[in-house]
Amino acid sequence: MEGLEVLLRNPAGREQTRGLAVVVITLTVLYWSYAYLLPSLRLSKIPKAGKDPGFLASLFGIGLAEAKRDFKKNGLRILNEAYLKNKGSMFRVQTLNEERVVLSPSYIEEINKNVPEGVLNVTDGLSERLMGPFTNLDVVFNSDMHIEVCRSPLTQNLPKLIAPLREEAEYWLERRIPGDDAESELNVHELIVRVISGTATRMLSGPEASRDPEWLETAALYSYDVVVVAQTLRHFHPLLRPFIAPFLDSKKKLDKHLGVAKKTFRGLFIQRMEQQDRGWDFAAGEKPADMVQWMVEAAKGSDRDLDVLAMNMLFMTLAGVHTSANTTMHALFDLCAHPQFAQPLRDEIQEVTDQDGWTMAAMSRLKKLDSFIKESQRLNQTVLMTFNRKLAKSVEFADGTVLPRGTCITMPSVAVSRDPTYFENPDEFDGFRFYDKRSATASKSEANRQSFAAIGPDNLAFGFGKTACPGRFFAGTQIKVVLASIILRYDVSFPKGQTKRPENIYKGGLIQPDPRQKIVFKRRVE
Repeated sequence: MEGLEVLLRNPAGREQTRGLAVVVITLTVLYWSYAYLLPSLRLSKIPKAGKDPGFLASLFGIGLAEAKRDFKKNGLRILNEAYLKNKGSMFRVQTLNEERVVLSPSYIEEINKNVPEGVLNVTDGLSERLMGPFTNLDVVFNSDMHIEVCRSPLTQNLPKLIAPLREEAEYWLERRIPGDDAESELNVHELIVRVISGTATRMLSGPEASRDPEWLETAALYSYDVVVVAQTLRHFHPLLRPFIAPFLDSKKKLDKHLGVAKKTFRGLFIQRMEQQDRGWDFAAGEKPADMVQWMVEAAKGSDRDLDVLAMNMLFMTLAGVHTSANTTMHALFDLCAHPQFAQPLRDEIQEVTDQDGWTMAAMSRLKKLDSFIKESQRLNQTVLMTFNRKLAKSVEFADGTVLPRGTCITMPSVAVSRDPTYFENPDEFDGFRFYDKRSATASKSEANRQSFAAIGPDNLAFGFGKTACPGRFFAGTQIKVVLASIILRYDVSFPKGQTKRPENIYKGGLIQPDPRQKIVFKRRVE
């Protein structure tokens, strides 16, 4: 302080101080211009959809709140209109999180061919949207282990999982739906979330955890609490978030969920690691086909920490429980709204399982059921946009457009799913649309392209390319097992007087089936 006082009393010192202040201010302006203003200016030639907060939003946030409110209320309309207006090109939209550049499917081939996988960063954008540092998800995102175990061992072991999934689905359906011949009117959200949580947990670790009520409650609520934390913290300046997060009730719930995950899986992880150290000496024969096993085999370095492994198990519920539950609920709503599909589906399921049992071969032969689920998903997706990536490097497209490093890109999967270019009568539900397409072609590759888990320009629900959702094959199998079990055993319908499915609930970029809807289940008597 004394040195500063001397400088200020000295005329030369005052000049030096003013000069230093000018340098600091200049550098600050240059930094803000480089970090915030220049990227906005580079993207300014790309059309903007929805309310445009203007370039000052990049610096001061002026107009940003209004643009976000507009997207939260009108996101579906904004994206559909902008997609049709800018077909074959791209546009910008301010979402609840950040501005994204929405690419047409026409860019898919170019991206697959010319853009390295490492440039399309999945985790940075996901961490920002889900507030990774405060939801503990950065522990998962710091590694690719969760991606690799879904891409390889999970998919490769699907044949071993069919029977356990069927057993688990039957277990929860028996306990949640009364066993007499009377009709049972049940909240379908509560039923399906429990069935999907149970079957997902059976894949994670086996029957012990899948029957544990404390863990199943965590599996059902964890995704919701992550979203609440992220949405709450988004309203505060980044510098304030570390001080606010610990006091949020939803953050305390996340910490409780992590504690449950540690208690549920810690012993299993320790047991498998000890078996690994002994060279996998499984007394009962072959090693288990579950996520605990695959993670222990894949984990290296810090990923072997028990807390990290527990967080990965929680992330699996975030990635899979509610997305699969929502898809299953949508399919049930469509079955109630279009009951003419019930008997053909039931006949196919009965015939195939009589011949092949509950096996992977049987699942691959359920082509009508696969088509029904895919058509339901086409019209009722879980999000408005997929393929959400943050560019690790600048990308220049063949049309001359340059997207700078740090740009968040996405694709309008819902708008594409109703594009008449790809689908005849796109707003009409046709449960066997994809079954008919399969039957009409002699090409095996074209037939496979009609399957639920297939990806392409006309089906962006799972993303595309090398970074497409690695768990989609398990999800498709799980949903088939659950729906097949229900269709064989029950007649389903809406409550008396209702014939149309409920309207979906749109919240920004999220799409949700109405959680209040009830369905009538009546046990079939053959």
